[in-house]
Amino acid sequence: MIIFILIGSILPLDSPLNMAIDYLQVRGLIRAGMLKPFEINAIISEIDTLIFLEEKLNNIDRRIVSLFGPFLRKGTEFYTNLSINAGRKNKELLFLNLDFQSSGQIKNNSVFSQGIRFHFSSDLDYTGPKPWKDIVQAYLNEGFIKLSDLKITFVMGRRNLLLGPGDEHSLLLSPAKEGYDGFLFLYQGKYYNFQSTFSVLDARKMRFISTHRIGMDLNRLQIGFSESILWTEEIEPLYLNFLLPYYLSQWGMDRNDNIMWCFDGLLNFFNTTIYGEFLIDDYQFSEPPAGYTEYPHKLAFQFGLKKILFEKLFFKFNYTFVDKWVYTHELRKNTYENDSLCLGFTLGNDVDRLTLMIRFLNDKNLFPKLNLEFIRKGEGSLYRPYEVERGPAYPEFPSGVVEKSIFILPGLEFYIQPRFHLNFEAGKKFISNFNHTPSTTKDENQMNIYFWWTF
Repeated sequence: MIIFILIGSILPLDSPLNMAIDYLQVRGLIRAGMLKPFEINAIISEIDTLIFLEEKLNNIDRRIVSLFGPFLRKGTEFYTNLSINAGRKNKELLFLNLDFQSSGQIKNNSVFSQGIRFHFSSDLDYTGPKPWKDIVQAYLNEGFIKLSDLKITFVMGRRNLLLGPGDEHSLLLSPAKEGYDGFLFLYQGKYYNFQSTFSVLDARKMRFISTHRIGMDLNRLQIGFSESILWTEEIEPLYLNFLLPYYLSQWGMDRNDNIMWCFDGLLNFFNTTIYGEFLIDDYQFSEPPAGYTEYPHKLAFQFGLKKILFEKLFFKFNYTFVDKWVYTHELRKNTYENDSLCLGFTLGNDVDRLTLMIRFLNDKNLFPKLNLEFIRKGEGSLYRPYEVERGPAYPEFPSGVVEKSIFILPGLEFYIQPRFHLNFEAGKKFISNFNHTPSTTKDENQMNIYFWWTF
């Protein structure tokens, strides 16, 4: 049995192993924290324990656990991993990703980690790193040093972050294309935990974000409260002190920075996981500010359900709602975005989204699946706050001409062996009021095929 593994590398967000982790969490067989993407060592130590409890696993459990086999055989003092992920999306986009990760032990309880992705594509991402000869882009996804003991972990450098119970996004802080540069502090007690982050969003523009969360962990029930604050122009030492409330810190200095509050919870029972987030960007508990007859609340929430039925049917549901004024700020420099992408919900504000995924599991190698998605996107913008628009504080949701899209995508996942994964999806997307133009429709055929090979 592996007593202690010291590997610092992060499991890529698009790795097929995330499905396996999700399944094992819903089954109640492993426990992974709220912080994502997952560190490989945290998952492998849980998997290692399951191997010695094999008699308690059903056939599908054993099949899922076997997917982690290649990681169990890797060294712990120095670890390397190379993955190839290639395919075709939407009939037009050809891509190939080469992921290289390495990590190693520096001294007792300290490791380093590095992760680089070389992205080859027929349609390069011009909001990403500068391409080389319009062929390839190098994404520097991770590079950090981690110090840890039994209860405290400190990470300094670049690491991606998803702060919340959801799988794809958080209302507070969602993954960035190349992660976040700064530090991460974690404390894990018996019944409660604490985490804090500081990140430099843009050094030239002097834009920064800090977050902290205190949570209670009662095994199957986890609840927490988080704060984030985005500010510009200068390093504010008080915002680096994660033990002090950001709201009171800002109030005492009479600053106008962008603060978010978020409540989250997760409950796991009988092959079922229920989770949710409630975000408060602004809430009016007093009279409107001078010059306003009314002033809006700025609220968002998401909730989800994951359940395994009859041992073979894996069901996932998520609904996210973000009202028109969330993430906006009267000072444009404090808008809750980075590189034109929202730091919270990836679709921004004035939007709601419903997703449904059904996957049929078995002890063979082939998993049929079906993905459904429905999105309503209003005319609100991150860059048009209430203070500028000065319309009604509570407009109809979603506002204006609403673009609606329905996405139906059946597919097959084929795990040829633990190191090789093949995925095929084909479906259609129906869009009405395209680009918020009334009666304009658009249909898009979707066909995605890709493979993932880990060395």
